[in-house]
Amino acid sequence: MSTRKDEAVRPLWKRRIGLTAAIATAAMASMVAASPSFAEASADVPRTEQETIDALTALLPGDLVITESYGSGLDEGADTYASVTAEDGSGTVSFDLNAHRWATEDWRDIAGCQGFGEPEEGFTCEDTTLDDGSILSLVTYDYEDEGYPEEGIEPSHTRGWEAWLEGPGGSDLEQPGGRAVVLSEYRDLTDEADPGAYVPPVDLDQLAEVVQAPVWQDVLDAADAEYGAPEDFEEVPSSDVPADQLRDTFRSLAPEGLEIVDVENEAGETGHGSVTVDDGEGPGLVEITAYDASWREDVEAGSVEGVELESEGVEVVAEDELADGPDCQDTTLEDGTVVSVCDWPASDEDPLAMNWAVVTYPDGSSLDITAYNVPNWDAEPTRADAPLSGEQLAEIATADEWRALLG
Repeated sequence: MSTRKDEAVRPLWKRRIGLTAAIATAAMASMVAASPSFAEASADVPRTEQETIDALTALLPGDLVITESYGSGLDEGADTYASVTAEDGSGTVSFDLNAHRWATEDWRDIAGCQGFGEPEEGFTCEDTTLDDGSILSLVTYDYEDEGYPEEGIEPSHTRGWEAWLEGPGGSDLEQPGGRAVVLSEYRDLTDEADPGAYVPPVDLDQLAEVVQAPVWQDVLDAADAEYGAPEDFEEVPSSDVPADQLRDTFRSLAPEGLEIVDVENEAGETGHGSVTVDDGEGPGLVEITAYDASWREDVEAGSVEGVELESEGVEVVAEDELADGPDCQDTTLEDGTVVSVCDWPASDEDPLAMNWAVVTYPDGSSLDITAYNVPNWDAEPTRADAPLSGEQLAEIATADEWRALLG
């Protein structure tokens, strides 16, 4: 499945997206959206979190009982989102709306149904080119996970419905830049006797009406005026250590008896390398990232150590807000090196398991090794836990060989 649609496929993994992105220093690119010519601009543009939430709830059916809401308005950044939870008579259903801008020469490159999953993966998608040239996509997904009952991880079943409105960064269809207004509706049906019979309180046509509401184009126009046109994210290499050296060093320090296979990087890539590790229970991805002492100065926004990220499009979730957060321990060595070790097992709600060790040296350089229970980001979990524990990763990460690589 595409990275672009990953949050839609796995809504129950949302709690981990911000933290995982911060650890890996990944920036999630904002998606694309519609032309501002859908209708006349409204008089009032929502700017605050509450105003943005109110704008969304005003467009949803009036008989929905909203029980929880949160979001982010223009007063906090260029990208706007609102999330609400509502009662549907037998449980709760969630709605997420995002209005994003994206830097691109041709917004059509990722517009429409391309990039979503296949029907055999539980997806359906139908896209339509509207009269003004923008593209409306209606998407459904049905995500089932068998779990690992022998490990205490129960099966889960989630269904979702989405409307995507995508177009250029302005009134001209050929204008550089893109915009997206996306509304997702999803429901945990794990405990439903007949999940296939569930009828969502807001159907696809109603979702489409919401994303086409003029207010969201007004918001995006205001974002252009206040924050300027979106810019391409230029990834700053975390260090000049070649990927093959990171993989080779990891392999030389890993416990015996493991099957370790390289995950190829782009030619010349530095600072990050990946392998899959199989201890006989199935392959799991291991990512190795080395940061030199000057890297933090080169990154304009975000903090790996504080697990905060200000890059557009990334939802940041504090650990103390998570129901099943990681078990972490920090240790300071005699020379001032800080070793942070975390284990985050899979749960009934979230099948993703991840363990990591981060070593921060006194000069500011650092090493992050993270292991997952998925072989790659397009696959479902292949095992109950990651192939290496946090303690094992810490033993590898604290070896002197890494310090020598970082100089």
